Amino acid sequence: MIEIRIPKLGLTMEKAMLHHWEFGSGEEVKEGQTILVIETDKVTFEVPSPGDGIIHPIAPEGETCTVEEVVGYLAKNRVEYEQIVKEHPFEGAGNVEVRAPQSISVPGERAASTTSPTKAAENDRIKSSPVARAIAGAHNLDLRAVSGSGPGGRIVRADVLRALEAPAMVSERVVERPTAPMPKQSAAKEAWESIPIQGVRRIIFDNMFRSLSQSAQLTLHTEACAEPLVRLRERLKSNGRKVSYNAVLIKICAMALRLHPRINASVEGDAIRVWRQIHIGLAMEHNDALIVPVVRNPDLKTIREIDTDILGLVEKTRENRLSPDDLLNGTFTVTNLGFAEIDSFTPIIRPPESAILGVGRIVHRPSIRNDIVIAEKQMTLSLTIDHRIIDGAPGARFLKTIKEMVEDPVMMIG
Repeated sequence: MIEIRIPKLGLTMEKAMLHHWEFGSGEEVKEGQTILVIETDKVTFEVPSPGDGIIHPIAPEGETCTVEEVVGYLAKNRVEYEQIVKEHPFEGAGNVEVRAPQSISVPGERAASTTSPTKAAENDRIKSSPVARAIAGAHNLDLRAVSGSGPGGRIVRADVLRALEAPAMVSERVVERPTAPMPKQSAAKEAWESIPIQGVRRIIFDNMFRSLSQSAQLTLHTEACAEPLVRLRERLKSNGRKVSYNAVLIKICAMALRLHPRINASVEGDAIRVWRQIHIGLAMEHNDALIVPVVRNPDLKTIREIDTDILGLVEKTRENRLSPDDLLNGTFTVTNLGFAEIDSFTPIIRPPESAILGVGRIVHRPSIRNDIVIAEKQMTLSLTIDHRIIDGAPGARFLKTIKEMVEDPVMMIG
């Protein structure tokens, strides 16, 4: 008999919500297969099976559990399974809903749709990463025909992309239609869907309310010429891979914070803490929820090193491997909606930070140079500050520094 426990994912983690079980009681699982999904501080993490056996959950979905708490068992055979069921009865164990994985989207990448329920369930039983299953589902690809190159033969994103190059492996796409009938004309209003405010949505719900109700937020906007930024990114191209704009922008913000240290601050009780270290969060979407993984000490790293950090965080997000430590101790945040063709917006501060930079898309706009109207790549920068501790003038000077570095990246090394 093997105990299934809530893993400790970070130094500060104390509890997690059991989001859902992937298998019902009495089903056979293999070592490494995802057996349950837990959720903590907006991190969704897939827990692999510690061995081969027959599973028996003893904790219900939606329950908050402590680290190392036993939530289920693995029996080595049917005799042991029956004994476990007798010793640890659980009414809901046999009715656990086996769910297909959700797709995710990150800046610059669209979320994938899923295939039919039958094939999705079959794909979910195969040892594969969530993003591999999502891509396979989007292309109606049967993962049983794909060879895995990951640890223990696990199918990863690259395996699916290689398989998609073979047209014979992709069956005709099934077009799914809404099952709910279109509403009739009526003066009343009827709910199409009721979404509980719980789990990750509850955390976002509470954090955004706390941010706006407990701080005095002021947003400053400016426009910058993005031509030098575009050229810098092209020059940094290495081995056929360009660094992301987010990596360059995080470096710019880090160097600007070094010049304006009081922006890198938080309120703690009756004191304003100005932080020695700079840790910049990058807002992204995951399973229809906002998460902000943190890049550590970008002021001490090169742009390529920052880009490598971002790629690592994105990969961990796709694989549901982010730990609570990946989200902790941010001192500033960058949120970029350029990928969604948004020109400008009003970003909301992430508590307990005191400032956040919103970045719009790079787009050609008319500009006047030497009394001549020309087409120029421009971008909008929006800085929201907590006006309780950052006055408008210092905030404006900080934003001006960011603009100057965007328009003349050499200033980052000055």
